[in-house]
Amino acid sequence: MAVHGAQLRPKRARLAITRLASAARPFAAGVALLIGLAAVTGGFAPLSTAAARYAWNAYRAGPVALALDRSDANLAYVIGTYYFGNQGMPGAAHPYDLALAERALKKAISIAPSLPLAHYTLARIEFVNGDFDPALRNLDAELALYPGNKRPLYIRGLVYAYRGADGDLARSEGDFRAFVAWAPLEWAGYNDLAYVLAKEKKYADAASVLADGIKNADGGDANPWLWNSLGVAQLNLGKPQAALASFKKAQASAALLTDADWQRAYPGNDPASAAGGFDAFKSGILENLATAYQALGK
Repeated sequence: MAVHGAQLRPKRARLAITRLASAARPFAAGVALLIGLAAVTGGFAPLSTAAARYAWNAYRAGPVALALDRSDANLAYVIGTYYFGNQGMPGAAHPYDLALAERALKKAISIAPSLPLAHYTLARIEFVNGDFDPALRNLDAELALYPGNKRPLYIRGLVYAYRGADGDLARSEGDFRAFVAWAPLEWAGYNDLAYVLAKEKKYADAASVLADGIKNADGGDANPWLWNSLGVAQLNLGKPQAALASFKKAQASAALLTDADWQRAYPGNDPASAAGGFDAFKSGILENLATAYQALGK
């Protein structure tokens, strides 16, 4: 049996359309004025960038702002992070648009190649898209620019784990171990390190890492991902009774999670897939429980 480890009413409608059209007029007029001034001065960068800031600050018009931006790397970076990575934050209602976010971050880097976190955030998008080699280049660039920030090691560990080239699992393990040493309170490093160790069939090492995560990470003792992964490692070690206890703790902890908790755990994923992913996770725990019972002859 498979073991699973660690997605108007008509009058009001007419009124809404009227209001939208009314709101569009000052936006179009303001941007058109600034575009016109930029055009007659040969695309003078300060005016074009001023138009970009106006389009973004007043109307959150991301595509227009990006087209106009000539010199504001921070603006392009803010646009990129608006459309990617913040959808799971409390109160956020940001659209999820990977293509637009990628364009924005590439523009930010073209304007300011050393902008902090720009290469890192672009690499996260490239990872989600399965563009592993460009992601690695951007992560290496971020680490070279800011060696004191080890957060790119976590994403690079994921890239290596999913790319699957010769030697990638060992590279992934090394990055995750370095990340856990740098951020020992963050549970995800332990969980993904254990995932890689399990792929290497190092189940005892995986169980040890997960036990450390449960003990040391913030909220580790109530973390369903860590308990579920520990149960998987214990099953592979031939310890179904211990696995059963771990899966029960995973199930109890998962029952306390909210949809917002789930989205915060996967900030780069499409919010539209969050409910499906959450349901699949809880179903996986149930299947793991069944596997543990079966191994115990129950």
